[in-house]
Amino acid sequence: MQELDLGILKNGKFIRQGISYPGLMASRIKKSSSFLQPLFEAFSNSWEAVCGNDYDITIELCHNKAQTLFGEECSFSSLQIVDHGYGFTDESFERFSRLFDKTKNKNNLGTGRVQFLHSFQYTQIDSIYLESDGCKYRRRILLSLSFEDKHKAVICATTPTKVEYDSEIQTIVAFFSVLDDEDRKKINKLSCVEIKDIVLKRYLNKFCLEREHLNKIQINHYVNEAFDNEGSAAITIDDIPTPDYEDSFDIHYSILGEKGKSIDVCMDTEKFEIRGYKLPSSILPKNEVRLTSKGESFATPGCDFALITEAPRIESHICFLFLISSNYLTQKDSDVRGNLDIYTRSHFLENRNLFMGRKEILIDDIETKAEDKIIARYPSFRQAKDKADENLDALAKMFSINRKTMEDAGVKSSDSDSVILRKVYTHSANRKAENDTKIKIIVDSISNLDPNDKRFQSQLNKKVSELNKALPISVKEELSNYIARRTLVLSLMEQAINERLKIQLKEKTGKKSGKKGNSKSQPEAILHNILFPKHSSSPIESNLWMLNDEYIHFEGLSETELNDVIIGGKKLFKENLSSEEEAYKLRNQGTLDVGMRRPDVLLFPEEGRCIIIEFKAPGVDVSKHLHQINQYASLIHNLSDESFKFNSFYGYLIGENADIYSVIDSDGDFQFSQSLGYIVRPHKGIPDLFGRGAASLYTEIIKFSDLLKRAKLRNKIFTDSING
Repeated sequence: MQELDLGILKNGKFIRQGISYPGLMASRIKKSSSFLQPLFEAFSNSWEAVCGNDYDITIELCHNKAQTLFGEECSFSSLQIVDHGYGFTDESFERFSRLFDKTKNKNNLGTGRVQFLHSFQYTQIDSIYLESDGCKYRRRILLSLSFEDKHKAVICATTPTKVEYDSEIQTIVAFFSVLDDEDRKKINKLSCVEIKDIVLKRYLNKFCLEREHLNKIQINHYVNEAFDNEGSAAITIDDIPTPDYEDSFDIHYSILGEKGKSIDVCMDTEKFEIRGYKLPSSILPKNEVRLTSKGESFATPGCDFALITEAPRIESHICFLFLISSNYLTQKDSDVRGNLDIYTRSHFLENRNLFMGRKEILIDDIETKAEDKIIARYPSFRQAKDKADENLDALAKMFSINRKTMEDAGVKSSDSDSVILRKVYTHSANRKAENDTKIKIIVDSISNLDPNDKRFQSQLNKKVSELNKALPISVKEELSNYIARRTLVLSLMEQAINERLKIQLKEKTGKKSGKKGNSKSQPEAILHNILFPKHSSSPIESNLWMLNDEYIHFEGLSETELNDVIIGGKKLFKENLSSEEEAYKLRNQGTLDVGMRRPDVLLFPEEGRCIIIEFKAPGVDVSKHLHQINQYASLIHNLSDESFKFNSFYGYLIGENADIYSVIDSDGDFQFSQSLGYIVRPHKGIPDLFGRGAASLYTEIIKFSDLLKRAKLRNKIFTDSING
């Protein structure tokens, strides 16, 4: 166990490499998501140095323990990897001094040291090695990003010194001072048993291939520099299982179609091998499928073998680890060991500009082929596959999703419902964006048309045809549903006005459907709910388009007490009323609160404007209720919060029994519009009681039947066009 020796800085020399490490680490070689990545990098180097030579590898985890007010606390001291391989010879040090050096092989570029810099303040390397002159030397190296500012280097190394020939050849890589707070919390709690399990799973492929000549891997724990035998562990041949299953399969390369919207299969293939191992559930809590590169296995971002990993255990206390290897995966390894440059089907399509003309093996195909092989070997997994396929079919049916769309979106049967829908909607959104671009180009091209040209009509019709082709089927279906819904609502309204609905017929014959006064059978309630359901606050879902198409887009509510009306998060009535305002609101010596009144419909199109709609049953004489809208307008004008500034009111009194002469007798300001079939009062002043300023009320009285006629005429334009 070594201690940090900053004396290397005095005796050593800084190695400048002509590279800005902060920039490199920020843009290209980023920190690994695994806090143990430096351990993996160092262990891999040690394995390469000792493999086949019967030398051991030792991992040393060192903690400090101290008694605090909160009890005994454990803190990280150092993590060290010791091997007895060939060491840091001059040739090895030359490679180490050149980042992206390819002399070892094209997949070992020396970028592992960057992970040392990302995770620890200091990395110390102490190596005794045999040189070609037959002598043994000692070389010491210190790495730290903190050297960069002053020395424009991150490596400081001593000149090799000759040592006694009987000195043991060994290399110690030691890490000190964790940089990241989250990493520090994890490594403070790290145990040797955890390291054993992690290393065993990651390097199982290597260990299995070298099982008969496996080097002993000792994992020692030190507490306050004292060896902790109970806390230590080891990986031996007894920990390495023999493969329970081995097989291989070929995968075809994929390439984008001519327009980049589809994926074609190439004739070229790559061979993949799969091995299955049985491991105790204490080491492997659930089934896993991992990809391997250079003999190391890891969880690969983008890979999802949920069909296998989420399946129940085949055997009690045993889980399966399936390792997939291929030369293709090794070639796709990146600067960070284990980060493979492989892509999903959806990523391949979404980034078509990057992949045009390139052939790739896709993650989706690896998953499908591997799962098929595993299911064929272990039929117990078949049940999970069948269940997943059934769920996929049910989801496709429930949300009317085409299976081809699911395939194009990269959906797998093992995906969860939320993942499936997210993939489909993301894919559909991307396709919609492309289609919308086409539509915009067509619409923008309208400016090139000349209405004075004799060919204008034919050119316009051509543009209409192009636009129609560009519109997706979903839009056409939505438009069709929109018109169909309106047609049905008009038919429903007509039957309600003529009292031909079953609930109305039962009422006439005395067969009531509920208790006396049940709103379901009240004439006004039926018409009210058709136009705008009571207690609703969503005009967009109402049928107020029968009155005016704009009204469904306004903020509004139905059958709500004035005291409870909220507009844009603010209460309609002001909070702190003056004594005069309080007296106006609370009448009959406080026994009547006018704020408890409930207009049938209130709409608020914009600042200063308010629309009031009142419905009356077909048999009710409308002329006797002219005052209602006036009163509502006066209450809102005089008691509403001043910020709303209501000064323009529009009232609609809708009922079937609207006798023209009775209305005009009641209020001579009303006029009858013969052509439009309604009674209108263009203006009525609203009393200003508390200095709110002038306000006016526009009022229309309309019959339900006339309202229906208007709406039918508007809808007929659409239906006639569709029906030709």
